Amino acid sequence: MSIDYLEDLENLIDKGNELFACPTPVQGEWALSKTLDDLRQKAQRAANAKKHELCIYRLVNKSDAVTGDAFLVVRKFLEAQRDGSPKIQWALVDTREAGEMMRDVSRGPSPYFGAVVEETFEPAKIA
Repeated sequence: MSIDYLEDLENLIDKGNELFACPTPVQGEWALSKTLDDLRQKAQRAANAKKHELCIYRLVNKSDAVTGDAFLVVRKFLEAQRDGSPKIQWALVDTREAGEMMRDVSRGPSPYFGAVVEETFEPAKIA
């Protein structure tokens, strides 16, 4: 199920659909969406909670990533959520080689994605 979900995401990207991702306040958890607007509030909330700068990334095919881009990799497949959707622990790495080494292969070679910075969020200043 989880590999199928990742392959569906990969196919969406390959067909030219935009897909965005940002970390959440929970370690290893990422939110994904087809629009930036859906993630802006989540990214700001995560930056505030973690107290450091965070980004929203546009996901691209790993072969389309260029020098300086990051890679979003599945570190671990977790138990499915109650609604049946996959629960995945993600990691952001700096190189394609790190992506190959770190990805979860427990259910077969899992797809991973190039990640291009779209927007950056600073933690809110508390007066």
